[in-house]
Amino acid sequence: MTRSLRSFRLPLAALAIALLAAAATPAERFHTRLVKSNPAKDAVVATAPAALELWFSEKIDLAASRVQLVGPGGTAVTTAALTRDDAATDAPVVVRITGPVVDGVQTVNWSAASGDGHPVKGSFTFTAKKP
Repeated sequence: MTRSLRSFRLPLAALAIALLAAAATPAERFHTRLVKSNPAKDAVVATAPAALELWFSEKIDLAASRVQLVGPGGTAVTTAALTRDDAATDAPVVVRITGPVVDGVQTVNWSAASGDGHPVKGSFTFTAKKP
């Protein structure tokens, strides 16, 4: 009988470790995240883009989400409302830039809410620089 109890110890210990690791996993893993963007994070572009394109890990609620473009010196750049072509698979969220973009580091601040209603946010930069 002692031998059969010992044979269960290793699998039970492995199961306990796996459960603890899952419990310690950050909650962000289960929420929306930014997958890619155009311009990309840390990119240097020769001309200012006409729009920002953002791809998220899941479909976001456009009405509850925001994207802000901030130029050098902290000046907000005017943008249009968020749009997305819902008919296209893997369509990005598009933010048309309507105000002037000056040369320098641009910061994109975003907050997104998915169907579960949990907002997540982040930011990244790119540089607009004339050749």
